[in-house]
Amino acid sequence: MDNSEYKKLLEDAKQYLNSRYDLLRLELLEKLSRILGLVILALVVVLLVFGALAFFGMALIFLLSKVVPLTVSCCILGAVFLLLILLAYLLRERLFINPVVKSLAKILFAETETDAGQSEVIRKEDVAHE
Repeated sequence: MDNSEYKKLLEDAKQYLNSRYDLLRLELLEKLSRILGLVILALVVVLLVFGALAFFGMALIFLLSKVVPLTVSCCILGAVFLLLILLAYLLRERLFINPVVKSLAKILFAETETDAGQSEVIRKEDVAHE
């Protein structure tokens, strides 16, 4: 090989590495945007659930206050919320942690089309060498 072929090979390698770098940045941007979307969705859902719990709690307090005194109805609702907090704590793995880990793993470790094509080529080459 002469010097011009080495220069062309070096230029091709630089262009390939720049293309792979750009592809990596785009895939990272896609994954981060999907994760950020999940976080924003989770925050919106949590805020809406807290708002709904506040209104339903007040309605339940007023409903119970017709049967028992207002302070007793507030205590009953407080005890119900404490039981719900305890239940959420006991089931945190199943209700919160596992779904979050599965969603993040699905986003972060999803095989892209280019990765799938390259792994298929590698597998065919491995079979051909054996």
